[in-house]
Parts: sequence; structure tokens; C-alpha cells
Amino acid sequence: MFTLTPLRILGVLALYAALFAIIRFNKRGLSHSDKRLFITIALGWAVLVFSGNYAFYKIGIMSFLPWINNFMHCFLWIGTCLTYLYLSVRDSQPLVLQCLAFATFSLIVKYAEQLLLGTWEHGHFFFIFQGNFAYVLGWSLLDGLYPLITLAGLRLLSRFKLAPSV
Repeated sequence: MFTLTPLRILGVLALYAALFAIIRFNKRGLSHSDKRLFITIALGWAVLVFSGNYAFYKIGIMSFLPWINNFMHCFLWIGTCLTYLYLSVRDSQPLVLQCLAFATFSLIVKYAEQLLLGTWEHGHFFFIFQGNFAYVLGWSLLDGLYPLITLAGLRLLSRFKLAPSV
């Protein structure tokens, strides 16, 4: 495991910023209703994944993410960048391409965090597929389900008037 230095953390933040710039190519800004939806989705994902990552570590299906890495990954990458990506492509791209984009971006981020921070090191994916490659690829493919899970979650929340109808 690497020491989390300010320079390594800045490297990860620079990657997030660069990928966010690419994500913004498709959509320059958010409408007022999209801003409200953005907050709902971003906070929901960030809080659930932040706590889920630690829980998954405790049961042995994830490596430990140092708290600063877990926070940046969940609140900045997933909460901010991936939510913006979702709102950018949900109406303009087929669902299969959305899932492919999310899985690809996830793979890039996980390997960059591994190289810069020494995280995402684990010997298996759900005890079934062995090796670190399987671990990183498996979690990246699961991240590709973000558009499907978000759509289902928003539909559920809208039934209870907790989110706008989708």
C-alpha cells in the first residue's frame, strides 16, 4: 500500500477533473429541475456507496479504501462526475451505450487510483473470479449498471414523491 501524499491525492483529483471535462462535452449545463435531480442522485449514490464500500471491506469482498480515497471516490467521482454523466446521456444515448460508458470510465478511475494510491488491490471478485484483474474489472462492470440502478431508484422514489417523475 502506498502512502497517501498530497501530490498523489492531487493526481487523482486532476484525473477526476479531466474526465469531468470530457463528460461535459455532451451537456454544458443543468436545467433547474436537473439541478434538483442531480442533488438527489448524487447524495443518494455517494452516501450509499461510501458506507457500502466499508461494509463490503468488512465482509471480505472489497479491499479497504482509505477514508480520503473512499470520500473522493464516492462524493466527487460517483456523486458528482457520474451523476453529471448520467444526466448528460440518459435521454440521448441507448441504455447499452450508457452502461458501456459507465463501465469504461469506472475502469479508468479504478486503475488510476490503484496506480496513484495503491488501492483497489484484492485477490478475487466475490470469491468466484480470482486475481486483481478480475476484481477491478468486476467492480467496473458492476459500476456499468449505474444507469439502470439510477433509473429504477428514481422510479421508486417518484412513487413516494421523493424525486421528480422519470
